[in-house]
Amino acid sequence: MRDVLDDDLAELYPVRGGDEVRLARLREQLFAEKPPSRSRHWIGIAAAVVAVVLITGLVVFVRPERFTPDVAEMPTAPATSLAEAAVLLERSQPRGRYRHIRYETWLTFTDNDKGATTAMQAEFVAEVWLPTADGQQVKIQRRATGRTRAVAGVPETPGFTPSRVYTGPQMWDTVCPTTPCYETSLLNPLSQELRETLGSASSALLSPFTAKDKKAVLYRQLAAVDGVRYNDGAVTAEGGKASFTLDPATGEVTGYEERQVFAGGALPAGTSLMSIAVTYEWTDQRPS
Repeated sequence: MRDVLDDDLAELYPVRGGDEVRLARLREQLFAEKPPSRSRHWIGIAAAVVAVVLITGLVVFVRPERFTPDVAEMPTAPATSLAEAAVLLERSQPRGRYRHIRYETWLTFTDNDKGATTAMQAEFVAEVWLPTADGQQVKIQRRATGRTRAVAGVPETPGFTPSRVYTGPQMWDTVCPTTPCYETSLLNPLSQELRETLGSASSALLSPFTAKDKKAVLYRQLAAVDGVRYNDGAVTAEGGKASFTLDPATGEVTGYEERQVFAGGALPAGTSLMSIAVTYEWTDQRPS
C-alpha cells in the first residue's frame, strides 16, 4: 500500500530532490497513526445524546413487551344482576388440569313420634374432580360426615344417627364417567310456576357438568322471568322455597337453599330443609 501511495503522491505532487526527506517523514507519520477507535466514536455519540436529553428535557421510554393477562385475572366489577353474572362466568378460563368442586350439604330429617314432630340436620360432603381435557376420568366422592345439629325452632330428635349407607341428596341428574360431560337436566324447560322456577333450575345450576356458557344462558333465562330477583348475589323468586347464592366477583354458584314456605306443617315456616355451600379451586392433582 505504501508503494501505491508513493506513486499517487508522485503523480499529484512532483517532488523536488530536497523534499525527499520531508516526504519520507510525512509518509512514516501517516502509517504510524492508529485508526480512531469505533467504540470511542459511539461513546462520543452517546454522550452527545445524553447532553441533548439533559438540555431539552427529552425523555425516551422503552416500550415493554406486550402482555395480555389471562381473562380470569383481569379485574372486573362485581355483578349487579344475573345478566352481568353471566358475562363474568363466560370470561372465566381454566387454570389447572382439574376443577375441584366441593359441596357441603346440611339436610333436615324429621320424625313424628306420638304426634310430636322432632328434627335434626345431618351433614354430607360431595367432591368432584372434573378434568379440563377430554377423554379423562371424572372423580366423584360422596360421604356422610357424621356431624349433626339441631334445627332452629324444632325439638331435637333424641338418639338421632344418620344412616351410614345414605351419602346425601342427589344434586344433579347426569352420570359422567369420562369427559366431556353434559348436564341432561338442561333439556328440561324452566317451570312456569314462579314458586318452582328456581327449584327446576337447581340441577343445572349445581351440576359440575353444566358448561359455563350453558349456565350463562340459564342465568339470562332466569333474569327474564318476572318475579325472580337478584340482590348482591342472592337469587330468589317470589313465593318460592328455593334460593341461590352467586359470587358477584366470579358469577359462580356458591350456595343453594330450600326452606319451608307455608306455616301449619310439620315444620315452622322459614325452616331450612336443605342448605348447600359450594366452593371451587383449580388443581393439577386429584385422588387416585
